[in-house]
Amino acid sequence: MKKITTLLMTSAVLSAFAANTDVFLDAHPDWMELHDKAVELAKKNMEKLDGWKTQMTCMPGVGIIWQWDSCYMALFAGYTPDDYNGLGNLDNLYKMQGKDGYISMAYTYATREPTWPGRINPPLYAWCEWLYARRTGDKSRLARAYDACSKFYAWLKANRTRKVNGLYWFEDAGSSGMDNSPRAGYFATHLDGCDACFIDLCCQQVLSARCLAKIAPLVGKADEAAEWTSEADQLAEKINRLMWSENTQFYHDVYIENNNKLAVKTAAAFWALVSGVATPQRAAALAGELSGCGLFAAKSGVASLSSDDPNYNPEGGYWLGGIWPPIQYMVCRGLRANGYRELAREIAKKHLDCMTAVMKNDKEHTIWECYSPEYDKPSTDKFGLPVRKDFVGWGGLGPLVMLVEDIIGLDIAALENKVVWHLSEPGRQGVKEIPFNGGTISLEANAISDGAFTVKVDGNRPFHLTVISKNGRGILDKDITPGKHEFLPKGDEL
Repeated sequence: MKKITTLLMTSAVLSAFAANTDVFLDAHPDWMELHDKAVELAKKNMEKLDGWKTQMTCMPGVGIIWQWDSCYMALFAGYTPDDYNGLGNLDNLYKMQGKDGYISMAYTYATREPTWPGRINPPLYAWCEWLYARRTGDKSRLARAYDACSKFYAWLKANRTRKVNGLYWFEDAGSSGMDNSPRAGYFATHLDGCDACFIDLCCQQVLSARCLAKIAPLVGKADEAAEWTSEADQLAEKINRLMWSENTQFYHDVYIENNNKLAVKTAAAFWALVSGVATPQRAAALAGELSGCGLFAAKSGVASLSSDDPNYNPEGGYWLGGIWPPIQYMVCRGLRANGYRELAREIAKKHLDCMTAVMKNDKEHTIWECYSPEYDKPSTDKFGLPVRKDFVGWGGLGPLVMLVEDIIGLDIAALENKVVWHLSEPGRQGVKEIPFNGGTISLEANAISDGAFTVKVDGNRPFHLTVISKNGRGILDKDITPGKHEFLPKGDEL
């Protein structure tokens, strides 16, 4: 591949960034309307409560803070203006952590007590804290997070693993966050929990351990990194040995007494991608279920239940096929980590197209909790009624985060002092005043063709920038100094 010959222009030549938002993509004004709606709802849903840090709610007026909703809302940090994100939620939940390390799935504001004592939610704190620090370079949260996440990991290992196989269990599908998913039978008193071990919780613990291994050196505990890596590798080996089916080429929940696999296929299996559990061959099999005629390749994105399941509901039926924003984000991030960037982009486009069509066509003109897998409308809930509206909440993941990472194609890695940009969309696109190592950077590209582009940079921090054109033949690879710069390709060398 030939590198583009570039010309560094003086700042006097540069025009100012015209966008008034933090993200811009001229080729899709409809997606930008969706983005602006998400920012509006994020602002509206910020709460200031006595004795709590300012936080984002997914359901105003309910008076409850949920664990896994909060983790996904924390992912907005660095992409939304004026701290419209869920980082305060995480701080409030850390404050609620018991001395033994336990964190409940939800807490009631008024009492500061667990809403449902003894129950848990997906343990995503370490993942979210690592992604935030990596993207922004802000390490100020990591020491507190490392302590809280380490204790929570230890509590889960001591209290949510089965002695017969070392795999993890939720109380029921509701604790997994996938409320009415047909994954496991019931909470059984004599089993002190559910009758199955859950693929997502197992993979989420692997993911947590891998993130803690990355965080450890940044908080003065480099000697613990190898222990976390070993912990992750050992659990990943168990998952691959006990929860993968060669017959179905898929990961399954398993019964605790005999390791028999549950026949149902759910989107929980795709946690094996983002956690690094899936081998390359198994990652390819999972990607196959997400593309073409794959059982999870729905019109609106990634279905939460395989389309051949007798419980599948084309209207969504909550977790009987519904398109859930957190699942879309998790799957796309996992696909990118395994080399399936284009597939991730296609899923993100389907998700944003559905959300945009719904916002334009329904009378509410808003963002919903989840969507139908086959129609441009909100999903039905488990009772056949429409799901919750104004849900930002994790409804903002598509227009606020996936728009930047999967559509515009930016991988911002402040901790590594670099930005890698995979251009796929035509025209002018980019981000403005994104936090980066204690300063800000603004990036604008104009994709002239599949191989030619211009790039403008404005920032007060140095970094290395790599920009790759859609066809892969045009590459800009440059050390950037603070200030304003413009790079122009020399077309006859493409």
